[in-house]
Amino acid sequence: MPNIREKLQQEVASLSDALAEEVFDFVLFVKARRVEEAFLWEQAQAAEAYRRAHPDEVVTATADEWEATTEALD
Repeated sequence: MPNIREKLQQEVASLSDALAEEVFDFVLFVKARRVEEAFLWEQAQAAEAYRRAHPDEVVTATADEWEATTEALD
């Protein structure tokens, strides 16, 4: 039984050039999305670690407090 790579290669080999180009664009999109998601996850973890290490710098606010503080920015 062929594995997924073999199945994919068989399918790609049967595509027209135009459709193969669309599939290639999709593959590049999926790879870029994975890289971006990994980067964002790293940033979230780094921010959380910083917050744990510097609890005195963490400011919390209610929605009403946030609205009152930022209303002049609109």
